Amino acid sequence: MRSSMRSSLALSPALVLLAALAASPPLQAQESTTRGFNVGAHISGQSLTPQDGDRSNTGGLGIILGYGFNRNFELFLQFDGGQFDVANAAVEGDWTMVHGDLGVRYHFANSLRTWVPYVQAAFTGRDVSVTNGRVHQDTQSEDITLSGTAITLGGGILFYFNETLAADLQLALSGGRFTDIKVGTVTSNNADLDAQSTRFNVGVSWWP
Repeated sequence: MRSSMRSSLALSPALVLLAALAASPPLQAQESTTRGFNVGAHISGQSLTPQDGDRSNTGGLGIILGYGFNRNFELFLQFDGGQFDVANAAVEGDWTMVHGDLGVRYHFANSLRTWVPYVQAAFTGRDVSVTNGRVHQDTQSEDITLSGTAITLGGGILFYFNETLAADLQLALSGGRFTDIKVGTVTSNNADLDAQSTRFNVGVSWWP
């Protein structure tokens, strides 16, 4: 009798634990991640408005490399390129422009959601190659290069197909100046040409 009672008492904690586990709700699987390395690629709708010039629109391509230190903060490097037909500006012609962004992104992360919005800010370098360009509507055409810096603000949203693969919709607004110009073989570091650019990117991001 005593042996049977001892066995029953020994089994009681185990039975209570099993009952608690059976009554508890199942653990939810993680739906999204923003930690660690990620790589992405996108197509881009871009807009450029140079100083005193008309707005020009184009399509382009881009890539992004990032590292999420935790669920919220990520350091990223992004490159986008496009070609614009610029008219009525200080420098006219076919502008092939590359944005290079070094920035920080903040994810409003929740690993149990399949969507994650974010905001970001970046220091941006912009380089331009102008084919058959004209300065101040000069009739002579030459190859021209421009470079300068900008500040970029933006945001977007990630829609996850699974925990590590997401569609990425992003809007980035850049404002700054081109300070270096080379016309033919003549280089000047005293250029002062304002330009605003906008990028709407649609692509995918992957956390390997």
